[in-house]
Amino acid sequence: MEEKKDIEISNTHVPDKLYGYGLQVRQMLYELLNCEIESTVSVEKFDDVGVENANGKEAIQTKSALSARNPVSDKATDLWKTLYNWLIALKVGELSMDNTLFTLVINVDKSGHIVSLINMARNSEESLTAYENIKNEFLDNEENYIQQSASINQYVETFISDENKQYALCIIEKFKLVVMDEGHTKKIYQEFKAKTYLPVDIQELVFDKILGWIDKKTALQIENNYPMQITKEEFQNEMILTQKWVNQNKCLVELAPNPTNTEIELQQREYKTYIRQLQLIELDYDDQIEAINDYLKAVANRTVWAVKGDVNEEIITQYYEDLKSRWKTKRNIVELDKDTWDEPKRGKYLYNMCVDEDVNMGILVTPRFFKNGCYHELADMEEIGWHPIYKNKLKEDEKDD
Repeated sequence: MEEKKDIEISNTHVPDKLYGYGLQVRQMLYELLNCEIESTVSVEKFDDVGVENANGKEAIQTKSALSARNPVSDKATDLWKTLYNWLIALKVGELSMDNTLFTLVINVDKSGHIVSLINMARNSEESLTAYENIKNEFLDNEENYIQQSASINQYVETFISDENKQYALCIIEKFKLVVMDEGHTKKIYQEFKAKTYLPVDIQELVFDKILGWIDKKTALQIENNYPMQITKEEFQNEMILTQKWVNQNKCLVELAPNPTNTEIELQQREYKTYIRQLQLIELDYDDQIEAINDYLKAVANRTVWAVKGDVNEEIITQYYEDLKSRWKTKRNIVELDKDTWDEPKRGKYLYNMCVDEDVNMGILVTPRFFKNGCYHELADMEEIGWHPIYKNKLKEDEKDD
């Protein structure tokens, strides 16, 4: 069997290899949450982490410091080696000067004079000023280079040399420093919660599983000599699958007490619109009582779920829109397929089609009584109806009153 070629891992890794790789995986998740739809996020392809799409590339260096060490101090090897690597990549054409952004991510609340000069430059004029100030830090009065430690000499000399000035200016103008001062994992988790809108009680589970998926996928890719990369589309699909998996064990549970006979009788006495809608299609009395139960249980449980944080207004609003869309589709089918039936019969058929279908609330398994109760609430607001001409019929009732 043919031997596979060994993969050469970049020697720009942080000293703590294990933590450094974990940093890259978490940063990969951060970029997947924020990149454009047709983007690809990679690890160790053209940088520690990279984002590329039709608009260009973002080269992202991740630097960790688990002690008091400052990876962006003025004479830090991490900083100068990063700037040097980017410059060489531009010089040999691996990265484009026209459409590449440069980002340095550190996991500690540290800074330095030189990195601040670079980070504050936002245009070509400011970049030139920053470049000249940086050069002055390493030149004597006769503009001769002042020797530094052996660990950074080559990097600094290359960056401030006149022949490489255009590349240095490009990096300075398009540079961004990202400081994860509250802890890298915590920041990524906060971003995950903000961008995914998951219910509170499943956020951590989905986060852990997605991180594990990224780690496994990239590990398998490197084992098979493939680039370690994930597209935004792959990520979104995996998010859906993971949420579905969680959904198997996540149900909205009935928590509120059942309606009392007094509450049911009050609904009847008030002659609620949703009850009148059921009468227009000649629904049996027992079925009307069941509908009143569903309506009251839906209202009561929705309040409890909201207090617990299981649902919010945005989720409920989207759910109602889904129900209205499903009702409209079924109504059109009934009017096309059962046009020879009389109107109450068509309405009753439409009603039974809707109440017989399970409709979940995104990843949340929704009890059928809640779905039916929401339908009745929409009917009460006259946003949907069962009788083919329910609006006209309800207006006739108003005239009779």
